[in-house]
Amino acid sequence: MNKINNDTEAIIFDLGGVILNIDLEKIKEGFELLGFEDLNESFKLFQHNHIFEKFEKGEISPQIFRNEIRKACPRAFSDRKFDEIWNTILINFPEENIKLLETLKNKYRIFLLSNTNEIHYKYYTEMLNKHFNIKKLDVLFEKAYYSHTSKMRKPNKEFYELVIKENDLIKEKTVFIDDFLENIEVAKEIGLQTIHLNGFKLSEIFSI
Repeated sequence: MNKINNDTEAIIFDLGGVILNIDLEKIKEGFELLGFEDLNESFKLFQHNHIFEKFEKGEISPQIFRNEIRKACPRAFSDRKFDEIWNTILINFPEENIKLLETLKNKYRIFLLSNTNEIHYKYYTEMLNKHFNIKKLDVLFEKAYYSHTSKMRKPNKEFYELVIKENDLIKEKTVFIDDFLENIEVAKEIGLQTIHLNGFKLSEIFSI
């Protein structure tokens, strides 16, 4: 397991699977509840049409996204029901992660770089407000970057470079933390220090 180096000046955090606990299997269970019978074929269709990617990049609205899913679903469902199922992937913010970020702000420049979407953003923002009285994630970071508002997503190199250039970061002194190996590999390619958060807690990589 990698640790944060002594010469680190900035840290770029992923959200889901790093700061926010998620369960990717929930989305499959949810789509079955909506009425999808052959998930493999349905997900192949969505990937072919780039529906998930377009939604994450903010290229289509939540309503268009829902309607695209409806076209492939054998049963009707309401917007509310879909949003409930879509949000089951989002589990919780561990309190230790929130406290850690609040502490790290005093030592490092910290940023958020997240592949997300408008429906999820609204839900986890409400979650953060309800449980920690924090208005939105942005207040925990020097700046937060979301795919659906930036019109880019990881592992697109331009998304990483946007954070680096806008904030005058030194790549060799900036650490990128993510749970997806593909995102880590691209970060390495452009010269960032990386930590693949896989099988251990976020707090374990910090000596504070």
